[in-house]
Amino acid sequence: MRALSEKRLSDYMAQQIADEILSGRIAGGTQLKQEELAEVFGASRIPIREALQVLEGQGLIVRLATRRIYAVELSEEQIQIIYEMIGDILKKAVENLKNEDKGKEVITILSSDLSTSKRFDEILLDCTDNAYLSKLLYTASDCYIRFAVSCGLNEQENKCREEMKQIILEENGVNLDSISGRKKIFKKIDVWMKVLSDIVNIERGKNKWWD
Repeated sequence: MRALSEKRLSDYMAQQIADEILSGRIAGGTQLKQEELAEVFGASRIPIREALQVLEGQGLIVRLATRRIYAVELSEEQIQIIYEMIGDILKKAVENLKNEDKGKEVITILSSDLSTSKRFDEILLDCTDNAYLSKLLYTASDCYIRFAVSCGLNEQENKCREEMKQIILEENGVNLDSISGRKKIFKKIDVWMKVLSDIVNIERGKNKWWD
């Protein structure tokens, strides 16, 4: 699984288009044409075509049998469900750390990296070896979580991340090996995802010009 920093031009184009869809600046049901997107974003058609393939995998566009491509419709409830599902992925990644019996080795990495600016989801991605779980986590982290965080400073969101950091750093993170320790992290993940979904819905409300 490639690291978040190892991106191609098409990955950046996918980010740009994803942000437009998630923010509501591209309304659900809008037909997306390669030529128009290439002109808007100042790119050639090849990275745009590849970007659309990425977006299809992220669930942000639909490709019909006619080969026409449309932005997905996203309601407030759907946004909430998406982030709840991302929370489940993060929890499974935390569970995987124990199931893989990495224990102290992983905790050492987590404790070290949490002193940096890396988000909790990015650290989990670095530590997850399960290929399928890594793919799901990469999409969640690089698309949905990244977008919500990029919407601007939010005291609640910062507080959630800081509290998760403190839980892991307590006693060198050994509490992740206990059911009660993981429950503490899971609870914070639920709160974090709720805050992120609220941030996205607020951002979408600002751009709801199509009603």
